[in-house]
Amino acid sequence: MRTHFMTRVLAVGVVAALVAGCSGGEPPNSDNGASTNDGLTKNIRLEDESQPSGTPKAGGRLRIMIRLDANELDPHKMSETSAFVINEQIYESLVESYRGEIKPSIAESWEQSADGLTLTFKLRDNAYFHSGRKVTSADVKYSIERIKNPATRAPRARSYEGISAVETPDERTAVLKLSKPNAAILTLLSTAASSIVDKTVVDEKGGLNTAVDGGSGPFKIATRTAGQTIKLDKHTQYWQSGLPYLDGMDFTFNPDDNARAAAVRSGTVDFLWRPAPEFIDALKKDEKLKWYGGSGSLSLHLRLNTSKAPYDNVKVRQAIYYALDRQEILNVANSGFGTALNAGYLPPDRYGALTTPVYGKADIDKAKQLLTEAGFPNGFEAKLMVIATSAFQVRSAEVEQQQLAKIGIKVTIESVESTIADTKTKSGEFDMYQSGFGLTYDPDERFSASFLKGGGLNYGNWSDPEYEALIVQARSELDKDKRSALYQQAEKILAERGPVAMTFLNADFDVVQKDVMGYRGDPTPTYRFYRSLWLNR
Repeated sequence: MRTHFMTRVLAVGVVAALVAGCSGGEPPNSDNGASTNDGLTKNIRLEDESQPSGTPKAGGRLRIMIRLDANELDPHKMSETSAFVINEQIYESLVESYRGEIKPSIAESWEQSADGLTLTFKLRDNAYFHSGRKVTSADVKYSIERIKNPATRAPRARSYEGISAVETPDERTAVLKLSKPNAAILTLLSTAASSIVDKTVVDEKGGLNTAVDGGSGPFKIATRTAGQTIKLDKHTQYWQSGLPYLDGMDFTFNPDDNARAAAVRSGTVDFLWRPAPEFIDALKKDEKLKWYGGSGSLSLHLRLNTSKAPYDNVKVRQAIYYALDRQEILNVANSGFGTALNAGYLPPDRYGALTTPVYGKADIDKAKQLLTEAGFPNGFEAKLMVIATSAFQVRSAEVEQQQLAKIGIKVTIESVESTIADTKTKSGEFDMYQSGFGLTYDPDERFSASFLKGGGLNYGNWSDPEYEALIVQARSELDKDKRSALYQQAEKILAERGPVAMTFLNADFDVVQKDVMGYRGDPTPTYRFYRSLWLNR
C-alpha cells in the first residue's frame, strides 16, 4: 500500500498541534509521498506577507537573537526550545511536518503495510551528512536504536517503545517494524528529536553536544561559543535544490528583554525570536520592522515534586490547583498575551483537549478545606524554583507565591541558572518548579515524555496507572474520534490529580527587519522553514 495510506494515520495525530493564528507564507516545495491531513486543519488561519516576496536572492548571513542558548544540542537528548530552533537547521528526520502535512525529507517516499505494523522508507540518493558521507539506512537504524537505548537518556524514548526493530535490506531502504499500530508514528518520526545522525561522527567524537555536528540539514555548525554565539554555514550538498538561500545564520543569545528589543530596533539583528510581551505593541508600530505570530506553542505550568511530601498527597496538589487564578497569572506574567489553561496540558482548541474548564477563579475556601483534610490546616513552607533569566516565568512565580499565601502556603522563590535547574529537576531536588512545555506535533510525544513512568521529562516521577493505560491505548487507536476521547479522559486525570498546574499558553511573535523575506510560520511548532528565508539586499 502506497504513501497515501498515511492520510488517516496523520489525521488522528498531527491536529493536536494545530491552532488558529499562524502566520507565514507558502509551504516549501512539494514532493511525491506527501500525505494530507484529511481536512483537520480547518481551524488554522494562515497569513502571508502583506507584500509579494519577489524572486528569492541567494547569499548573505541572517543574524538571529534568542533569549537563551541551549544546554544540550544533541538532538536525541535535547529538551529546550532553543535547541529545537537551532537543531532544525542542522539535522533532518526521515519525514517532516509542515502545517499539518507530513512531507518527505531524508526519505523521499514511504509505504505502510495493510496491518499498520511495517513502515518502509526509501531514502534519497542525494542526502549527505555535513561530513560529506551519504546518508544510509544504517544511519537510520543507528539513530532510532540510539534514541531507544536507555543509556542515551533520550527524554522522549517512551514514544518509540512500539518500534520493535529496524531492518536495512539495502543502503537506501529502512524498514521499521512495530509491535502494534501507532497512530502517532509519522508525526513522531518528523520531529527534530527523531533526527537521523551521522553514526561515524558520533562514534569518533563520543557524542553530539558542544560544537560536534552529525547532521544533514541545510546548515552546518561553523563555530560555537557556549552562551554567546552559534554560527551556521550553508550546507553546499543539501539535497533540496536551490536551498538554503542564505550563506549562513548567526545566532546570538541575550536574556535581557530590553537589550533584545533594542537590538532589532537598531538593526543590530535581523530576526528577533519571541520578544518579551511588554515590547510587542511597540515593535508592531515600528515601521522598519515586520512581525508575525499570535498563536502559542509554549504551555506554562507549576510542577510539583510528587516524589516527596507533602506533594505526594493528592489533596495537597488539588488545594494548590484550586488556589491559583490562571487568568491573573497570564495577565501579570505575559501582559495578557495568550490563553489561560484551566484544565489539562492541551489548549481548548487542540485535538484531544478538554473543552469544559476544570478550574476558573481561585476557590480559596475549597483549597483551604483540602489542605485541612490533608493534615495541613495552617499550610506549610515551600520552595519554588524558577530560571532567573526568564523574566516572564519569574513574574509567574511571584504571582503564584502571592496566590498560595492566601491558603497558608509560604513560598520562597529560588531563582537559579538554567543549568542548575536542569540538574535539580532531573535529580528530584525541588519542591515546586515554574516551567513550561513546548507543544508537540502529536499529544503522545508530550504525554509520554512528561507524564508516564520513566518519561525523560517526568520530573518527580509521577505515576498513575489509569492515566498511563489511556495514553498507551490512545497511541494505538487509529479512529480519530475514539483517540480524542481517550485523551480527554487522560487530560481530566492530569488536571485533577496530576503533578502540574497548567497556567497559560503564551502567544508567540517573531519580529524581523523589512528586508527579511520568506517567513513561512507554522505553529505546530516547527522552525524548518528558516531554510527558505532570504535577504532582499
